Amino acid sequence: MDRSGTYDDDGGASRPADGGGVINIAPPPDMEIERGLLGNLLLYNAESLPDVLDAGLQPADFFREAHGEIYSAIADLYNSNEQVDMNLAAEKLRSRKTLSGVGGLAYLSELEAVACVGMMAKSYAKVIVDRATVRNLMKIAAETTEKCRSTPSSVEEVLDETEARVFALRDNRVTGNMVYLADALNPVYEKIVKLSDLKGALSGVPTGFNYLDKLTGGFQKSDMIILGARPSMGKTSLALNFALNVALPEMRQGFRDMPPYAVLIFSLEMKLDQILQRLLCQVGRYDLLQMRSGTLQNSEYARLTQTLSVMKHAPIFIDDSSSQKLKPLDIRAKARRLKRKLSASGIELGLIVVDYLQLIIPNERHNNREQDVAEVSSSLKSLAKELDVPVLCCCQLKRADVANPDLSDLRDSGAIEQDADLVAFVLRPEMIFPDKPELEGLGQLMIKKHRNGPLGDVYMHFLKYCASFTPGAFEPYVPPPSEDKGMAKETGKGKPRRGKAKGAELPEVVVARRGGGAPQE
Repeated sequence: MDRSGTYDDDGGASRPADGGGVINIAPPPDMEIERGLLGNLLLYNAESLPDVLDAGLQPADFFREAHGEIYSAIADLYNSNEQVDMNLAAEKLRSRKTLSGVGGLAYLSELEAVACVGMMAKSYAKVIVDRATVRNLMKIAAETTEKCRSTPSSVEEVLDETEARVFALRDNRVTGNMVYLADALNPVYEKIVKLSDLKGALSGVPTGFNYLDKLTGGFQKSDMIILGARPSMGKTSLALNFALNVALPEMRQGFRDMPPYAVLIFSLEMKLDQILQRLLCQVGRYDLLQMRSGTLQNSEYARLTQTLSVMKHAPIFIDDSSSQKLKPLDIRAKARRLKRKLSASGIELGLIVVDYLQLIIPNERHNNREQDVAEVSSSLKSLAKELDVPVLCCCQLKRADVANPDLSDLRDSGAIEQDADLVAFVLRPEMIFPDKPELEGLGQLMIKKHRNGPLGDVYMHFLKYCASFTPGAFEPYVPPPSEDKGMAKETGKGKPRRGKAKGAELPEVVVARRGGGAPQE
């Protein structure tokens, strides 16, 4: 029996029926197309294989399992820079112990006899890919039908899973995207002219911090941005600051004339009410501890309504997945659906925040943690490129040099460093030297990788009472020399200077707080 459970095949093993034999209306496979393509690759030393690969053909796309095995053997020979002919392909299949299963040397000889001409190879490959896609779509539809018949407990889960599988099927259809240089120059020139017309305006999404915007031009579309820090350094607080700055122009230090952008937040660590409380405190400058304990002053309760009114205009969407096993496929499906919904309303999705990367479950488990995290990292980068939206990922660091983190300190996988377009580390020296009161409120964002721009440090002020970062009011923090790090931790050598950073304006809220005393604990 063949793959669909309907058609018979003459010449070796075939794929088992999918979906329990429910796809009985699948279009008949064209065996002559499959044979003609394989015969071409065997007869002409696989000269057509680059065009075939460009069409996205994979071994699993062949209707006959034997044909997929033969194609895989030919591709292996080609990739090893070996000659490809009937005898060498037979030897490769024999080493895999699959020669007899595909019909032996006699069947390979039959394939050569029906080989298509070289110029038709890519067209034949496209037909095979298209028919495989149709079969897979029908399989998804059939399996979804079976699930619906059994009255699923959660219709949303069925919708999400089906959507994810359909879009994954689209993503797996790899096609060539080679572009002739002369054809690509005019669009690039037009983009450069358009950027010059901005005359100092941002080319990306405003972060809310003027100096950071100056270094980066804002968060750029399709970029994957890593915000790394050790626990309690404030990476979640800063990520939420960025979200508010993107969504609410009045929260930005500059570029308030730019429109608000929608933000999607995936929180895998904090629950929804915790995130909302933090956002409320950052917007209204409430004491987070007092809010959680219900001890806010009457005057603060009076203006809470005003803060809620401001936040209701913020196009922020929160996915509280702290108690779920969220996979990259889930993130992609939800983000894609939201962007489509926003586009219909004329709203642009400006930022996706993931807190945090190491808590995401890979689509498929691997043998080690590094491979799991590498898959997650690659998927998030692909998401940024697909949706053309910056993706900001919070990331844990190793227990290494806390005072001066580096790219190698990103936890669990070096793939994070490779995939990221921008890597920045959050540092609060008062957490490293708790016995130094002069460090209170000092914050630093260290840009250690910037694929398309300069590196640098952005100095900030951290308001502990409301867990919020504001534009800097300090001079740079200089960590102790590497050879004295252990001594500095105990003796306080290498103490940073405190003062006003060049070009940094102290926000009104910070002036008010500092004028009336130290920030509340």
